Amino acid sequence: MLDRCAPYRHDPFVLPGQAEPLGAGVNTVGMTDSILDALVHHVRSTRQAERDIFGALDPAVRDRPMRPGDWSPKDHQAHLSAWKARQADRFAAIRNGREPLVDEREDDVVNAELHATRADWAWPDVEREADEISQRLESEIAAMDPDVLAANERLIGGTFGNGPFHAITHFGWLTEAGVGVDESRLDAFMDEQEQQLRGEALAERDRGTGLYNLACAHALAGRLDRARSLLREGFALRPDMREFAAEDPDLEELRDELSDLAPSAAT
Repeated sequence: MLDRCAPYRHDPFVLPGQAEPLGAGVNTVGMTDSILDALVHHVRSTRQAERDIFGALDPAVRDRPMRPGDWSPKDHQAHLSAWKARQADRFAAIRNGREPLVDEREDDVVNAELHATRADWAWPDVEREADEISQRLESEIAAMDPDVLAANERLIGGTFGNGPFHAITHFGWLTEAGVGVDESRLDAFMDEQEQQLRGEALAERDRGTGLYNLACAHALAGRLDRARSLLREGFALRPDMREFAAEDPDLEELRDELSDLAPSAAT
């Protein structure tokens, strides 16, 4: 089970064919505490959306597999929390002068392991862990030196990849499964993420990637006009994503339009 919208997957800092992380060498001088506030806000708003969306599900639906052999909505919440915990561990390691542990296993292998440790948990335990981990991630972000954060773009990308965009992906799957997701709340969450991306002190590469991921989510939901608008903005900020977009399955419905949405950088 992988997040649909790259390049913010769980640990996705290199696109296919690239030797360097996305945005490597980009100047991030001038980043201030406002980036810390922005990331905390994204984490906090994600947790509130989880509370609202999972909390509104019928408990009988929430706690049973959506299909034979599949996860339950409860398992999706536990999964989201587990990856936030890994992100909090990365912040803690770097803040304390250590190299974060790198898990080179395939995501499916890691996900199976994380699921096995929580599959028998009752909903109150899943909910309690979700709150505790979100608070821990917020605390780790707030304690980070902004200059250290500016020098380690993987922390920023990973916070989005293991936070709001990870949640949006799973909310989309749950919506497709017909389990009773409050779609108006999901729409409001996506609108909030877009507003936050536009109004905060993120580097252009991070804002561009965020807008691209939102475009993917809208495209998958059939909101193609919204996706087109976001893609234009995202490509303007991140022209290096044009080649990746051409192979992105999330943009299948817009495949023939990408050349117009992402014109050549020859201007």
